Amino acid sequence: MTYAIRKADMRPHQRAWWDLDHYIRLLVGGKGCGKTHIGALRAIWLSHVNAPAPGICVSPSYPIAWRTIIPTLKGLLRRAGLSYHYNDLRKAFHIRDWDGAIWLGSGELPDSLVGPTLAWAWIDEPFLQKKGVFDEMIARVRHADAARREINLTGTPETLNWGYDVAMNDEGRYDLGMVVGRTRDNPSIPPQTIAAMEAAYTEQMRAAYLEGRFVNLTAGRVYSPFDRDRHLLSRPHLPASRLLLEAGIDFNVDHMTAVVFVRGPYWLHVIDELRLSNANTFQLAAALGETYRGITVYPDPAGNARHSSATRSDHQILRDSGFTVLAHRAAPPVRDRVNAVNGLLLGSDDGGPLLTLEPGRCPWLVKDLEQNVWRSGEIDKLSDRSATHAADALGYAVEYQFPIQPQGVTYGQRW
Repeated sequence: MTYAIRKADMRPHQRAWWDLDHYIRLLVGGKGCGKTHIGALRAIWLSHVNAPAPGICVSPSYPIAWRTIIPTLKGLLRRAGLSYHYNDLRKAFHIRDWDGAIWLGSGELPDSLVGPTLAWAWIDEPFLQKKGVFDEMIARVRHADAARREINLTGTPETLNWGYDVAMNDEGRYDLGMVVGRTRDNPSIPPQTIAAMEAAYTEQMRAAYLEGRFVNLTAGRVYSPFDRDRHLLSRPHLPASRLLLEAGIDFNVDHMTAVVFVRGPYWLHVIDELRLSNANTFQLAAALGETYRGITVYPDPAGNARHSSATRSDHQILRDSGFTVLAHRAAPPVRDRVNAVNGLLLGSDDGGPLLTLEPGRCPWLVKDLEQNVWRSGEIDKLSDRSATHAADALGYAVEYQFPIQPQGVTYGQRW
C-alpha cells in the first residue's frame, strides 16, 4: 500500500520542516503551531517507508504522551482509513496495512530507552527532557534495513540548555536542519486565544511560547511579576455574598498547606493561608473546616491516588469532610501552573493585577512568590523548605480556573 502525504494541507513552516534533508531535523515553534501534529504525521510516514523496522516517539512522560502523541497518532490513522492496533501495555502501534511499528518511550528515565535498534526516532518537547534522551537516540537509530534513518525533534524553546546548544550547532557537530514556526501561523487558533496569551505572558514568554524563539525562562525568580506594592491590597469591602470562597491545597507532611481565596470571573484575591507542620490530610481537613467548612478546594491531582498504607485517598478524605474537590486527573506540567499564576499577576489590559493578596494574612505565600527561583529548569526549593508549598497550593487552583494554553489542549478529565 502507498501512503500519500498531502503537503498542500501543511502550513509553510510544517512543509519547510518536512522537506529538510538532514539526519537531525528540528522544528522549534510556539504553542499550538502544529508541532505534535506534523511530528506524528512524519512518524506514520517513516513507519511506512521503513517497514517493518521500528521507530520510536519519545515524550517527556507517558501521561503527557497519553494527552498528546497517542491521541494525535490515533486520529491521523483513523482519518487515513488505516487499520492499526495500539497495545497500551507495550506502548506500541502496529499498522497492519504495511506491518509498520511505532513505539512509545518516556524521557523521564533515559536508561529505559536502552536496547532497541531503530530506523528513526522522534523526540517531542526535547527541551523539557534530559540530554541523555537525545544521546540515546543517536546511538539507537542505526537499523541496517532502514530506508530512511533520521532523528526528529519538535518543541517549544523554553530553556537555553543542551537543546539550544544542539540547535545552534556552532561547532558543526551535527547534520542538522532547523525550522521555526509561530503560534499565529496556525489559523485554527482563535484570535482571542492568541490575544489572551499575549496579554498573560511576559515579553520573554511571548518570545518562546508564541514566536518560537530561544529565551532563558529557567533563570531568575519563578514568580517575577510579583511586587508587594502592586499585589498586596486590602479589599475589606468585597461583596462576599456574591463571590466564590475556595482554596488550593498542597499535600506534604511538612508542611500541609491551604491557600484560601475569593474568586470572581476574571480575578482572584487571597484572604488566608493554613500551614500545618508534621500533619496529615485528616488534620488539614479538620483545621480548614473550622473556618471554611464545605468550600470548594483544588488539591494536588496526585492526591487522588490511594497509597498502600491508607484506605482512602487524600481527595476522598476531603470529600468525606464535606469539601467539594476539583482537580485534573493528571497534574499539568509545573511550568503551566507557574505561567497561569504569573498571568494573573501580570494583570489586565488596563494595568491592574488580577491576583492580589490581603496584607498580613498570607506571609508564607508572599515569601514563596518572592524567593522561589529557577535552577536547571526546576523550581529551586528554599534551603529551609519553609516556603515551598503555598505557591504550589495556589497554583493548582489558578491553573484549573485560569489556564493558559491553546484551545483544545487539556490535561485529561477533571474530577
